[in-house]
Amino acid sequence: MIDRKKIKLLLFLTAVVLGLIFAFFGISAVERLFEERSALAYEEGEDDEDDEEEEIELSEGELLINDKVYRYNAAVRNYLVIGTDVSGNHEAENPDEYQGNMADVLLLVVLNRSDNNYSVLEIDRNTVMKVPMMNVDGTVNARSIMQICTAHWYGGNPQMSSENTVNAVSELLGGMPIDGYYELNMDAIEQLNHAIGGVTVTVEDDFSEVDPTLVKGQEITLNDSQAYNYVHERMNVGDGSNEGRMARQETYIKAFLNRLMERTEENPSFPNEIYTKMKEVAVTNMTGNDFSRVLNRVNRGENQGTITFEGEHKLGQLINDDTDHQEFYIDDTSYYQVMDKLFDLESVEE
Repeated sequence: MIDRKKIKLLLFLTAVVLGLIFAFFGISAVERLFEERSALAYEEGEDDEDDEEEEIELSEGELLINDKVYRYNAAVRNYLVIGTDVSGNHEAENPDEYQGNMADVLLLVVLNRSDNNYSVLEIDRNTVMKVPMMNVDGTVNARSIMQICTAHWYGGNPQMSSENTVNAVSELLGGMPIDGYYELNMDAIEQLNHAIGGVTVTVEDDFSEVDPTLVKGQEITLNDSQAYNYVHERMNVGDGSNEGRMARQETYIKAFLNRLMERTEENPSFPNEIYTKMKEVAVTNMTGNDFSRVLNRVNRGENQGTITFEGEHKLGQLINDDTDHQEFYIDDTSYYQVMDKLFDLESVEE
C-alpha cells in the first residue's frame, strides 16, 4: 500500500534541496544539472540505436564510411577553418562559467602533398551527428545527437572549444585526422579584411535593409564594415536562409583565399605577416611557420574547387530549447562520393 506520508515527505525534501540549489548557485546550476543527467543517460546507453551498434576498431590510415572500413590517400593533409558567432560567453575566465559560441563556418582545406593541389570541403553548420561534449577538464565521456555547430559550446576555454569542434569534424568524416585548425570569431572579420587589403566579390543578394552600399549585381572590393555585413548578416538579406549566408561565406572565403594566394606569390613571407596581425584574435594550433608552409605549398598547386555534401534540410528541436532550428541530414550516397573524391578511398578486405 502506498504510504502517502512518505511521498509527501519525499516531495518536501526534494523541494527544499532544489530551493537551496536555486538560492546558492542560481538557475544555471540547475540547468547544468539536467544537462549532465541528459549526457549521462546518453553515455550509459539509454539510446536504443546505440545498443545495436558494434564498435569497429580502425588502424592508422583507415576511415569508417557508411559502416565500412576504407583506407585513404596518405599524402593528404587537412586544415580546418572555423568561423564562430558571438552567441556564447567565450571571454569568461572561469571554466565553469565559460560557454563557447556556435561554429557558423566550417571549411576543411584538403591538401594533396603529392602535387600540392587542394580542395575545400564546406560543412553545413546544421549537419546532424553525434556531437562530442567536452568537459572543462578536456575529457569527453558523452555525445549527443545535435547540429555540428554546437560542438563549439563545449570545453572550458576557446582553445578547448576549437579542439572539440575539430574532434566533431574528424568523427563526422569517419575518423579523418585534422592536421591543423584556425578559428576566427565573426567580430574579427573586419580586421581580417583589413589585413588582406579588401576582398572583391559580386553582390548577388538584396542587402538594402542591412547595408545599402552593397548593391545587388555590382562587383565591389569590400571595405571592413561591408565585409562584416556580407559574411555575417542573414535575417534581412536575400531569402534570409542559412544556406544563402553559407553561399556568401563561401564566396568571401574563396575570394579571400585567391587574394591570399596572390599576396603570397608576390611576397612568400606575407602569410607570416597576416598570421602576426591576426594572432591576438585567432585561436589556432598552428605556428606562423606552419601557416606559411601550408600556404606556400597551396600556392604551388591548383584549386580543385569547393565541394559539399548533399542531403535533406528540415526543421527540428534537437537542441531542446522549444524552438525550431534547421537540421541537415547528409545523404549516404553523397557522403561516400564526396569522401572518395577528396581522399581516394580504397576498401579494406574483411
